[in-house]
Amino acid sequence: MYLRRIELEEFRCFHHLDLPLPPSGLRLVGSNAAGKTSLLEAIYLLATTRSFRTATERQLIHRDSGRDYGLPPYARLVGEVLYDHLHTTIEMTITVEPERNSARKRIRQDGLPRRAIDVVGTLRVVLFSPEDLELILGSPSVRRRYLDISLSQIDQAYLRSLSRYVRLLEQRNSLLKQIAAEPSRDRRAIEEQLAYWDEQLVIHGSYVLVARLRYVHRLAGALNGHFRSLAVSDLPLSLEYQSTVPLPDPLRDRVVLDSLPDAQARINQRFQSALHGIRDDELRRGMTLIGPHRDDLVYTLAGEELAAFGSRGMQRLAVVATKLAEIDAFCGATGELPVLLLDDVLSELDQEHQDRLLQSLSGVPAQRFVTATDRRLLEHPALAELPMSELRDGQVCLLVEP
Repeated sequence: MYLRRIELEEFRCFHHLDLPLPPSGLRLVGSNAAGKTSLLEAIYLLATTRSFRTATERQLIHRDSGRDYGLPPYARLVGEVLYDHLHTTIEMTITVEPERNSARKRIRQDGLPRRAIDVVGTLRVVLFSPEDLELILGSPSVRRRYLDISLSQIDQAYLRSLSRYVRLLEQRNSLLKQIAAEPSRDRRAIEEQLAYWDEQLVIHGSYVLVARLRYVHRLAGALNGHFRSLAVSDLPLSLEYQSTVPLPDPLRDRVVLDSLPDAQARINQRFQSALHGIRDDELRRGMTLIGPHRDDLVYTLAGEELAAFGSRGMQRLAVVATKLAEIDAFCGATGELPVLLLDDVLSELDQEHQDRLLQSLSGVPAQRFVTATDRRLLEHPALAELPMSELRDGQVCLLVEP
């Protein structure tokens, strides 16, 4: 899988860019605000339909967009993707609706209107970024979002179940709030009202939970090896999925080994039982207290929680090792390598760990886009096959063949 061409109009600092892309990828050098990260953001957006920099899509549109012609501001992205000897084109348009001053996103694939949920996974990416340290130090929601974006790219059923789960959760919470505001309501009527929402929440939540448990198991299996190679350390790095639905270790093992229907049935039963067990607490507080929306990932190094006791260097290497394990997981699930986006990651590492990371990636025949402000960081022998591009003010000003 690789991205053959990208076209941008009025996206971030780019007025217009039409850039053919080699299968190997590019080295991208330029000063701050030259457009390096914005180009990687555009690739990530075409793959996931989300930005990794902002939740406000209005910010993706060039500040002068539409001004010369008196038109509403807009941005347009086009990517040509090759995979399995097939070719497809993803087009995304972001427009501002003047009456609400909000942005609306429209997506087409091969000229036909598509929903975001149907396009995700057409192009798959793994992003390395300095902000990835939040995977260790950030809130549980950061780690859940990481799992959601990764799994959505390799499992469309996961994305559909997650989307349905989120909507059901909102509706169930709304009902619980109503019940909490009327404590005198008949208990039998309450149970009758909640029965449907419990059943639907458990069905879709169980799929989300099973998929996450299996994915984290796959990540954890590759994580320690990558970490040891990067850190040159014998200290074991572990990753565990922390579920708010009580799951004893034997059940976790069965979920990983069983067929998908059997694994879902086991989790379904546990989830349903756990909801009934905390019914009074949920009614009192007016919210759903257990489920994938409250779960977390926990990193431990030699048995100690990495966020609390690990050095900043070890934390950063653990995140890089996670992304290397993610490449393995994507390849194992789809049979194809994802596109790799390395946004100014090398500047965060010392020379020894730069060498180790780049040597690890040199054995991965994936398309790679590697950015830096210092050209010397990109002159590593492991990157020699990638053409060097220089970005200035949203334009590719120099393309040097290696």
